Amino acid sequence: MDLAGDSKLVRSTTAIDVARILRARILAGNYAADEFIRQEVIAKELGVSRIPVREALAQLEAEGLVIRQKYRGALVPKLSIGEIEEIYEVRGMLEPYLLEAAIPNITPEAIAKLRQVVERSRTARDMTEWAGLNMEFHQALYSLANKPLSVQVLENLLTRADRYLKMQRFLSSETQEESDAEHQRILDLIEEGDAQGAVKALREHISWNAQDLRRTLGLDT
Repeated sequence: MDLAGDSKLVRSTTAIDVARILRARILAGNYAADEFIRQEVIAKELGVSRIPVREALAQLEAEGLVIRQKYRGALVPKLSIGEIEEIYEVRGMLEPYLLEAAIPNITPEAIAKLRQVVERSRTARDMTEWAGLNMEFHQALYSLANKPLSVQVLENLLTRADRYLKMQRFLSSETQEESDAEHQRILDLIEEGDAQGAVKALREHISWNAQDLRRTLGLDT
């Protein structure tokens, strides 16, 4: 196995060091999908205790790169093109519906708050923080639609998409720049009173996101 240029970590080892090494291995494809990463094996390889390994795996789980299972270790999940396509197909139907319903209720104060979310997202350097702000933008926007059942369905989709989004952002900083710019464009159109244009821009945003995700993760067919 290619150890991504690492050797045993002797001095000043932290969970950050272990997470960096494991992240590089996962993204380089050194672990097969559905392969378990076991704490005791990694600890022995890197010459560390299990504590920083456990903390590193917790961080990687937050980034969507592994799924921890009690007593078994951390599983490297499969990347599912079918799941990605279904998530974005449903988002493409549901989100324009919610935006159309929300626009009449969007006040200047709401626009100002949404712009603050976009600005925080632009300057976010941590992928987990950025992914959270991305979800916050969509949730705050659609909460104004007064369609709680539809919003609940969407939140489930966004949660399923979360690990893909984090990997997408990790592999490409352009993803963050483009996504934030498109969010800003949607707000501009809403503020200008162009509801139809805002909905069209949202559809294009969702379509771009799906295409960029497949390209970034190497899942193009």
